[in-house]
Amino acid sequence: MSRREHKPGTDFVEPDLPITPMLDMSFQLLAFFILTFNPAPTEGQIALALPQDKGGPSNQIPSVVEADKPMHFIIRVSAADNGTIEKLTVQEADTVTPARDIPASVAEFRDEVKRLAAQVAQAKKPAGGKLTLEIGDKLLQEYVVQLVDQGIRAGFNDISPVPLNKK
Repeated sequence: MSRREHKPGTDFVEPDLPITPMLDMSFQLLAFFILTFNPAPTEGQIALALPQDKGGPSNQIPSVVEADKPMHFIIRVSAADNGTIEKLTVQEADTVTPARDIPASVAEFRDEVKRLAAQVAQAKKPAGGKLTLEIGDKLLQEYVVQLVDQGIRAGFNDISPVPLNKK
């Protein structure tokens, strides 16, 4: 038979867990999330051509071209291997007019954008004009900034630089 010796040990100590600071912190977090919660807006607004108040269907076909739609111009900027402007092509979107080339320089771009801005002003569109710059992937950022700046100086407020579509 073996004899077990009892080693002197320490008494069991109850851990002291401060509950009050934890409750304070949880209420602070709860208040923070409640105050900063921003629900998503409701979805599902669909523009429909409804019949007139008199009842029955309308005989008029809804116009596809909206009068307040801005004039939209697309300018394709092809880049050379060294990052400079190689080719500029201008086309009015949603029309059958063919695209036309302009000389590949920022000065020629400035003159062309001024002509387009005058065309928008002459059309007296309430929405103004929109300019989309389709930019080649090798074009240096310096030229992109110059082109956007010239568009803003010509009077276009809606300028969208996008990557050049390969089609």
